[in-house]
Amino acid sequence: MSELNKTNLFKKDSWLNLLLFLVSFGIYFAYFPQVFLNINSVLSSITGDALKNYYTFSYHVINDDRALHFNGMNFPFGEHVVFTDGQPLLANFLRLLPFTHNYLIGILHGLLFLSFCVSPLILLKILKRSGIDNFSGFFIALAITLLAPQFAKINGGHHALAYGCVIPLSILLTLKTFQDQNKLNFIILCLYNFLLFFLHPYLGFSASVFTLLAFGCYALFRFDFKHLAKDLFRLFITGLLPILAFKVFMFFTDRHPDRTTEPHGSMKLIENLDSLLAPEFGPFQNIMQWLFPNRTDHLEGHSYLGLFSILLSFAFLILVPFFIRKMQIKKEMLALLVSTLVLLFLSFGWHHRLFQVFHLSETSLNQFRATCRFAWYFYYMLPLFVVTALYHVLKAKLAPTNYQKGFATISIMFFLFNGSEAHYLFKKDQSHFWKFRNLLNEKYLNQEEKETIKHLQVTKAQAIITLPVFCLGSEMYDRIGADKSMIAAYLYSFHTKTPIIGTWLSRTSISETEQMIGLLNSYKKQKPCDSLVSNLPFFVIKTNEALLPDEERLLTSVNFFRHNDSLAFGDLSKKQLDKRKLDQTLITIKPDTLADSNQIIYLNHLNRKPFLIANMKNYETIYVLDSNQINDGDYMVSLHYHYSKKVYTSVGIFLIVTKATGKDYHWEHNQSLSVMSGFYKGFGVAEYKFKLEKRSRYEFVLNGFENLTYTVSDFMIRPVGKSTLFISSKGDSIYNNFPD
Repeated sequence: MSELNKTNLFKKDSWLNLLLFLVSFGIYFAYFPQVFLNINSVLSSITGDALKNYYTFSYHVINDDRALHFNGMNFPFGEHVVFTDGQPLLANFLRLLPFTHNYLIGILHGLLFLSFCVSPLILLKILKRSGIDNFSGFFIALAITLLAPQFAKINGGHHALAYGCVIPLSILLTLKTFQDQNKLNFIILCLYNFLLFFLHPYLGFSASVFTLLAFGCYALFRFDFKHLAKDLFRLFITGLLPILAFKVFMFFTDRHPDRTTEPHGSMKLIENLDSLLAPEFGPFQNIMQWLFPNRTDHLEGHSYLGLFSILLSFAFLILVPFFIRKMQIKKEMLALLVSTLVLLFLSFGWHHRLFQVFHLSETSLNQFRATCRFAWYFYYMLPLFVVTALYHVLKAKLAPTNYQKGFATISIMFFLFNGSEAHYLFKKDQSHFWKFRNLLNEKYLNQEEKETIKHLQVTKAQAIITLPVFCLGSEMYDRIGADKSMIAAYLYSFHTKTPIIGTWLSRTSISETEQMIGLLNSYKKQKPCDSLVSNLPFFVIKTNEALLPDEERLLTSVNFFRHNDSLAFGDLSKKQLDKRKLDQTLITIKPDTLADSNQIIYLNHLNRKPFLIANMKNYETIYVLDSNQINDGDYMVSLHYHYSKKVYTSVGIFLIVTKATGKDYHWEHNQSLSVMSGFYKGFGVAEYKFKLEKRSRYEFVLNGFENLTYTVSDFMIRPVGKSTLFISSKGDSIYNNFPD
């Protein structure tokens, strides 16, 4: 093996790097030829986050007028570009290069795959700095790259998180700064960490925390009181300064108020030990899942280490007591490992439990709900540390020829093991991805889509309304529209530079979400965002999915001009949008109306829970509708839900409708109150359409999962086709349970 290391191929860095790149490129090309050969014409997926991230990236490059403002969704407010997952660092660079704009998707795909092709080169540099020979480093670098957990993010559409070289480069720059402590290295590392925030905040934050911890550990391992001030300054420059600089930047550039401080899923999107040790693919899947069956039940950030890394780590732990003195573990590598162990602690969500024990709260850290992603650093650093330690043990115990042959064998086995598992990773769900045309390039649109785009351009609509509306972003309120609504909306929005009334973004302003959804509320005269809305028409896209009541009311005013099997297209004037939509029969009602001749039930307030303060965790009955009280038919059920805090847990409650017919008793409906149609000071209006039968008995019950309090008022059941008017004691008019 020593002869191999002496050949020019493995001796000259330039030839070695070229060979490593070509081998890496060849592997990815062999598994994904359809992507490489159609790099600008296919999309990995067109559902959920995937198409949204293609759209936000491309829309910002081509359509937005300002570098920091995204105008595509959340009409009429738009969004700060950092909160769009649209890679503002790359997008704003490409905005300056108009000749690239027809090839944005191809450029994005090329950069993503290129990042994995260059990752082995970066890992090889780390290994060489740790004393590993070129031949062994060649195969180890390839092996680590092949199972990189970020690769799944390409298929899943989390493009900003899918750059495989980002974490290896972070490790290399930190190690280089340890070993070559000159000012330029510190500046480069600080700038690198800061710029990563503008690729994706998770990357910037995790890189900065990693660097902060690594420099802190390194200072402790070589503690010298004389150099304490210098060590603290370096720690500040490389770790804290990028975070503080980003927060200052956002403070001065973000003009969107009251973003959520309590994102949903912070205790769900976590890593655990079984997810590190048991894969969901490959030849060792069954045995490892049998040994470690308690993987987390999400696919967001599983950081499977690979069987060979696990075996090497196990061997290392066995050998430590016997060879600790000869392992020659470098302080730099140990500091990097300890840093990733702390990040692993965060990825398990254990910091939340620690904060709870000491009754602490950390808003900034809480914003990073998918803490499982912090485990990615451990994936890279564990094998780098272990192979370095074992390499120097063999070097100390064996003759040069024997240790080189022995470790070369280990490195090849590492590559073969990881390669065999990567085969299944690359083939996993292959039939579900990379089958979709590039909807964001006019070249790949059909004739009907092109004609609809021309119509939208001629009418000069101010915004697109999808029915059903899609909304996910403030973490607090939802709307039922999803993939079908989004696909069509993104297509026509991108090609016509028309914003969307709807959002699928991160941490969107709660008040802006209320006002955006409130545009559909035809009962409210004065809407806070009216000054931002012009008199131009709206373009409406209707899918064949079920609609909410306010969407059904809006539908009656739309002038449809084109239909196909799955979509209908129409126009809606601003006047029609604002027009109060009432049924022909308008009935004036009083409080405590109970199934009168009009079949209306209206309870303004009762002296009991949940009309008085109640706890979410308890089952609280709003009303019991006995059999024979009303006729068979479709009814609107609505209520005012009062909450004190604007966080997602405040609306984490469900309206349960039970049905009893004879001896049969079951839950007929279970509706989330996070789907609201009207927003007022201190409360929201929830409204649902149910079919009720005269011969059945119904109970309307509230129950949630959080230890929070709430109250309700104005519970109403009215037949579809009859509108109500209630004049409050203050003289306010309330139409169909919506204040005007």
